Amino acid sequence: MATKLGFVKNIAWETESPFLDVDYEAWNTYGVSTLKHLATKRALSDQRNLDQGHFRHIPWPIAEELWQYLTRSGKRTLYMWKIFCTAYPVEFRTLSQHCDFQVRNPQYPLSGYVNLVKSSSQNWATILNIWTEFARVPELVELADLTNLVSLEVNTSTCPEIPEGHDQEVASLNDRILRTWSDLAEAAGAFKHLRVLRLYQQRALTEQAFVYLSKLPSLEYCVLAMCDRMTPKSALKLAKSQGWIVMEDASEQTIFQFSLTSNNLDGRTKWHSRQKGMVSSSLPSDIPMLEFTIGQRYEKLRDRDVIIMQRKHVSKGNKRSLVDTVPSENDRAQKQTRKTVMKQRGKDLSGMLAEFI
Repeated sequence: MATKLGFVKNIAWETESPFLDVDYEAWNTYGVSTLKHLATKRALSDQRNLDQGHFRHIPWPIAEELWQYLTRSGKRTLYMWKIFCTAYPVEFRTLSQHCDFQVRNPQYPLSGYVNLVKSSSQNWATILNIWTEFARVPELVELADLTNLVSLEVNTSTCPEIPEGHDQEVASLNDRILRTWSDLAEAAGAFKHLRVLRLYQQRALTEQAFVYLSKLPSLEYCVLAMCDRMTPKSALKLAKSQGWIVMEDASEQTIFQFSLTSNNLDGRTKWHSRQKGMVSSSLPSDIPMLEFTIGQRYEKLRDRDVIIMQRKHVSKGNKRSLVDTVPSENDRAQKQTRKTVMKQRGKDLSGMLAEFI
């Protein structure tokens, strides 16, 4: 079995090529390549040979020229983008703000892709869109370990195409998973930057989900589509008691829109300006954004099927804090589990994962 590093690198080159097969060259007056160009071409000929350490002593002006060379050659890759985000956390964010990457037909487990988009030092923020036919329940729980996550979209297709080698039932979110997320948020600081959550066809979730989602410290918006048990009047009443209200006429805003499958083929990474409103106040407003999509949408979404929930906030002094919620019958159950949560402070994700395996 491959090592973890080798495993991640294999995924990194699943849909992109590390080779400089299209060379850009600015000819000089003598019609020959300069030594500078030849050195650049040699250094970037195989991106697999490069890592963050190679840029430790390279000044930003030279590194910027390397990135511009990759741009002109059409060889910007997610792999190099992450290296530049890490090696030049201040300078690079003014040059490349948003990387949009999609894997339509994933060949690796979801956990491998999650490892690709992690940044424990918050050198970039991640927008993650997934389809659950490519996931197992423990992998859904493990999303809590993605510390730089600012937006999460979880989809389950109406008629999912089960990947080859997957004989298990298609996973989806349920109240138990969200309860674990909320426990990890309180005990280990999980989801501390997550601002937007979009859920499509998560039919196992009930009204109790609003109680658990209220424990995620930065979560402001929850967008629901075809989540039947979270949208009846009784469920919305409970949601209101937890500080959630229904937003009207907001579906056209980008942060509330569900991802759409692009016409680009796999591996055609897109580069564009950043989306506004995705980043919570807990992160720098100009942090680079990585939007990573695993799977593709087959169904067409109708506006009438989408409900946008906003979590009310109030200001206390100079701090922005969540509004105090009205006690409900469900709070009694929460108080009973509080002692359990306190015992779990210090219990890491692997300990809670054991309950799902």
